[in-house]
Parts: sequence; C-alpha cells; structure tokens
Amino acid sequence: MKRAVLWFVQACRKLLQKRLSAGLCLLVALGLGLWLVTGLYTLPAPLAGRDFSQVICDRQGKLLRIALTRDDKYRLRMPLSALPTWALNKILDYEDRWFWQHPGVNVFALLRSCGSMLLGGRRMGGSTLTMQTVRLAYGLVTNTLWGKCQQIFLALCLERQYSKAEILEAYFNLAPYGGNVEGLASAAQIYFHKSPQQLSRLEAEALMLVPQNPVLRRPSTRNRHFLEALRRTLTDGEEAASLRIYGVEDLPFSAPHLCQELLASREPDKNAGKAKAGEKIQTTLDLGRQKLLETHLARYIARHKAFGISNGAILLVHWPTMEVRASVGSAGFQDQEIQGQIDATRVRRSPGSTLKPLIYALALEQGLIHPMTLLYDTPKSFQGYDPENFDHTFRGPVSAREALASSRNVPAIALAQKLKNPDLYAFLQKAHVAFAKSRDHYGLALVLGGAEVTMRELASLYAMLANRGVWKPLRFVEGGESGQGSSLLSPEAAFVTLTMLEDSLGGHSLTTQGGGTVPVRWKTGTSNGFRDAWTCGVIGPYVLVVWFGNFDNRANPLLVGGRLAQPLFFELAQALAWSEPMHDYLASPWPGLGVEKIAVCRVTGDIDTSLCRDQVETWFIPGVSPVRSSGILRRIYVTEEGYQACVPDEGQETVWEFWPSDLALMFQRAGVYKAPPPPFEPQCAREEPGLPPRITSPKLGLTYYASINAGGVASLVLAAQADAGVRQLRWFVNGQYLGETAPGRSLSVQLAPGLHHLLVCDENNRSSVRKLRILSTK
Repeated sequence: MKRAVLWFVQACRKLLQKRLSAGLCLLVALGLGLWLVTGLYTLPAPLAGRDFSQVICDRQGKLLRIALTRDDKYRLRMPLSALPTWALNKILDYEDRWFWQHPGVNVFALLRSCGSMLLGGRRMGGSTLTMQTVRLAYGLVTNTLWGKCQQIFLALCLERQYSKAEILEAYFNLAPYGGNVEGLASAAQIYFHKSPQQLSRLEAEALMLVPQNPVLRRPSTRNRHFLEALRRTLTDGEEAASLRIYGVEDLPFSAPHLCQELLASREPDKNAGKAKAGEKIQTTLDLGRQKLLETHLARYIARHKAFGISNGAILLVHWPTMEVRASVGSAGFQDQEIQGQIDATRVRRSPGSTLKPLIYALALEQGLIHPMTLLYDTPKSFQGYDPENFDHTFRGPVSAREALASSRNVPAIALAQKLKNPDLYAFLQKAHVAFAKSRDHYGLALVLGGAEVTMRELASLYAMLANRGVWKPLRFVEGGESGQGSSLLSPEAAFVTLTMLEDSLGGHSLTTQGGGTVPVRWKTGTSNGFRDAWTCGVIGPYVLVVWFGNFDNRANPLLVGGRLAQPLFFELAQALAWSEPMHDYLASPWPGLGVEKIAVCRVTGDIDTSLCRDQVETWFIPGVSPVRSSGILRRIYVTEEGYQACVPDEGQETVWEFWPSDLALMFQRAGVYKAPPPPFEPQCAREEPGLPPRITSPKLGLTYYASINAGGVASLVLAAQADAGVRQLRWFVNGQYLGETAPGRSLSVQLAPGLHHLLVCDENNRSSVRKLRILSTK
C-alpha cells in the first residue's frame, strides 16, 4: 500500500516537471487515484452466496425435475467452458464487443449513450458486460445518477480483482431471461430443452436478445416483441417461426415424491446461511419405467373409480443392484382429495400376508419343513387366539407349498410359533424393519400383518430372497454407497422359498420380448378390515410391489390383494417383460447351492416312499430338511376275519392311511371317505404306536375363572382329537375319572378354583396331559 502511494506521488511530479496542462494532469491524477482506490475496495465473488437450482435426473441423465432456488428462481450453475466458443463470440459481439479490451467501463459507449439521451434520440445502452454483472451480482439500482456511479466504480473494482473469464461466467449464470429464469443454462433447458452446448445458432441468437429486455423479449412464439427483435438479427434467412420454444410450464415433474425427498435431504441449513450448491442429483430411476408404471396405475384407477378405488402406489427395484428403477408414491401428486403428496412407499401400513414367505424361509432354514411337508389347516387355538382363513374355511392336510401359495393362516401361525433363533420378529429386525412396538405387543398376529411396514421394507425383503438370502439397502442415487449387506438366510432356504412362491396350481408365466417365458413368484396380502391390498413378487431382475388403500384409512371391501392389487401386478409384470430382454434367474439352482430334488410321497410328504405309490419330486436341503415320518401311512396285517393281527406276518400285509379324527372328519365333510383301520384281534393286549390324543378344549395358555352364579365353580367343556381307529377317549382330572367321549365329542364338567392336572387317554394307552388353572372371582 505504501509503495503504491509513493509511486502515485512520483508519477504526479514527473507530469508537472514536463509542464503538461493542468487539466490533463488533473485527469491523469483522477484516473490514477481511481485505479488506486479500486484496488483497495474488496468485492466478494459475484457468485458468492448465490443459490442455484438443484437438478434431478434419471440414471440415463434424462431430466426429472429442476428445483426453484430459495428466491424462487430457475438458476442453473454453468461453467464458462460449457459455452461453445462460437456462441460466446456471438454474444460478445452483440452485447459488448470491446469486452476483452476495456477495464470494466467503456467510456466511449457511455458518452455515446449520454449524448443520444441529451439529443432526444433513441436510448442506447452504454453498460458493459462487467457493469451488468455488477448490477446483477450486487443488487444495484442503476436508474439514478448515484446508482450509475456506483455501478461504474464497482465494475472497475471487479475488473481489478477478478479475471475476465470469472466475470463472464458470473454474467452467464445471472443474466435474466424472462420471468424467473436466470442464467444461460436455465434458459437453454427451459426454452429449448437443451444444454448450452446443444444449442443451434438460431437458438443461441434467440437467447442472446433476451437479457437486454427480459420483460418484453421473453422467449415465446406468441411474443411479437421477441419475434421482431429476432428477425432484426437474422442474417442467414432463417425464420423465427421455425423455432420450437417451450416454457416453464413444460418442465418435467416426474417422480415427484422421490424428487421431493431427495431435495429435502439436501436442503442446506437456513440458519447457517449456506447457499444451495446447485448440484446435479442422478437417481437410479429409469424415466421410461417410471412413466410406464404411472400410466398403468392411472388407467387402472380410472377403471375402478366407480367402486371407490382412488389411490395406489408402485415400487420397482432392480434386485441385482438394489437400485430403485421406479417409485410411484400415489395416484396423483396434486390430488388433494386423496392426499396425493403423501409418499405411500414410505408410509407404514399393515402388510397382510405378504410376510408369510419369510416364515416359510425360516422354517426351511431351521429344518422344520421342506416344500411337500404335510401341514394341518384345521381350527386351532393359540393361547386364546383363534385364527381363521380369509375364505372362512379350512382345507385340512396341505403341503407347505400349497399352504404358502393359497395363503392359509393356521399353518403359517403354527410354523411361526415353532421358529427359534431367530423368530420372525428378530429376523425382521435384522432386516431393518422398524417396529413401533415390542415382540410381546404383536405376538403371533405379526404373521398376518399385525405390525406395520413400508413398501420399501417389503421390497428389500423380497429382494433379499433373490439375492441368495443377503439383505441390502435400497439405492436411490447413482454413485452412492450401496451399503454393506448382511446374510439373513442361507442361499438354499432363499432359493427353495422362491420356488415355493410359484403358483402350485400350474404357475403363471410371462411372455418375454424374445418369445420365451419367465415365471412369476409372488404373494398377495390383505390387511384386517379391508384397508390395504398388496401384491409383491420377483419378476426376472425386478422386485415389484403394488399397493392400494387410502391415506385416511378408509376401508373398502374391494381392497383385497388377490382381487385388486394382483391384476395390476400381472399387468405391469407383462408390460415389463415385453419392454426388455428378460430371463429367469432361478431356471436352475445357483452355483454352489446345496440343494437337490428328491422323490417324496405326494399325500404325506414323507421322504420314505416305501409305503407310497403316488410320488412327486421336491427340493430338499441335505442335512437340514426334515426326514421324520408323518405316521400317516402304516403297514398293517389283516386277518381273514378283518382284524389287525397281533403278530406281524399272521395276516395279509396292506398299507393303511391313519388320519387323526379331526382330519378324517374334514375328509368326510368334503365327501372323501377315509376308512378307519380295522380293530385289533380281541386277544391283543399291548400299547400300539401312533399319535396320542390332542386336547382342543380347554385351550392351552388360558386362565379360567369360577362363576359366582354357578356356586363358585367353573363350567368347562373337554374335547380332544385322536389317531385313526380310536373310538373312545377317557378323561381324568387330578387322577379322578371323569367320563368317556368319542374323538371330537365334548364332555361338560365343573371344577373348583385351583391348579388341576387334566389327562386324556385312548384305548391304546396313548395319552396327553394339560395343566389347567382356575381362579375364583372376587
């Protein structure tokens, strides 16, 4: 600073020594003084603290959304290098041809402008690009003498402190282009749906005209002021009418829910005063898939509008990469009647039966079942919880595969009750399902959708099955961290579960683009009270989740997964299969997978098929899958008199089906007669192998109360089911004989308060016991 002052004083002395005119000395002194002062005045960078619009694109770079800045502008960040040299030269030739030579102010242009105004001629612009940049960057009011002087001074300061390239870059990011559009990149994108590099010469010339008068020259084929100015600049005969010009109203607004979420997650802290960086967010979405799903959902809702169906959501995940390729959060983002701005993919809803595949997967891993294991779909009480099936019927004995495919409730709950380390609750916790309550709060109702989950959580669970039992988080942004996966299931259990999800009634396959077929593995779900309808499944490389419901939780009898969500699921699945090459990732077992196909008995699921004529193949996990016999098929010897022989080989050998009494009754009601086995010869006196009686009443885990009106005792009904061939059951309490009943028949008793030991015994001395607690009412 001191050296600069000394230099200025010495320069003045030399001028005086040469006896120059006082006026010229004064002018030189003023110039040198101004130069000195502009070096002392520090200006912040012209783009410092400026907000820029965030841009959201799909995985291929297609535009999904341009966000407004906090001052409600469309302002895209653009480096100067993004502008082609020919376009830069064209704009400089039009706006400020002496830009590279002047120090920020063109004195001759200012004098020319002042002279024109004083003589009453046409108003001519005298501002350089540097002066315009100063006005835009620092918010100057330049229509007064003082304001113009400020502009000139700050333009000189700006040129002293920043390079010409930095000034040009600031100008092209701040120049007004009509309405709330600022910056050349924003104008190119909004008016021509192009980047600055993609602009044609005619388009570049059209935008070049706007900053001089952005109000009158806002680009539009209906704006005569803009078209007249453009025609005056055309030199190659091109017609202004040939331009295709868009507007702000034509900007894309795709995937609004996800875009809104991403913008909110990157919103800077307003209290910290940080500006938006104007970053480009490249999502994992596929715009083509997004529009496909949105279109199908809108048409499907329109077809069902008369039935009160107004809202739904869809999520599509590419499970090999865990990238979300489409996310439709509601049937209409702007529809206030359905609260359309709520994102259904993030809302916690009851999943109905869509969690059942995970129960079977855990049961497979823990060696409880293989796909053909026999399960009982019969009335059963679970500590006072008496579940029913959706169709209010029971099918009796069913294979595990059929039980899952037909979504039977009792078999699923019975399996869930047997799961250990982990049970379903702990497993879902490991899969990052955020439960609101404890395990005890949900109990076995968790199996049927008693706990709420999100669409995203469901999608990640089904993707885990496809990813060989490894859970991974969903990905929404390209290039982001995929996150560490965690192995929750064995690859064998995951593979077999997916094969079980193929429809046991013949399967459902999609026709692919190349004319082949791809099977679908899916599960439906309906929440209690008809408030949510779901279908989730794996289709080639995708996991697809479809949901219907209402954000205000209104019920609708049509909100049934198999009736409402499943048809759209298959409609979308077929559209995806037609739109791209697709193959079945499960056409054969994964490499290194420890599974094999074996023959089992079709009727009982037994591995030992020596007594079974009707056999079927099923997947089997060696060393894990159960090998125990069901005990249904037994070899007996029948004498000529029709009795079972006491000693083997004394009668004719035959194989008999030994069905428990409750299942035999269900067969009978269905019109299928299962003959009971013949009785033993009278002289036989020994305990026979078979199933012990099963007490069905009183229910396990319940506490009963004595009634004051009944004299302080509890009135109970005793009932039990028994093995095939059992005709009588004997009942005892605390060692005291109570009476006899046939299997499935009831016996009424009265018991005093206290702890009682109940025993039931069949004629072959097979027995079951149950502890019973009766409390007195006070």
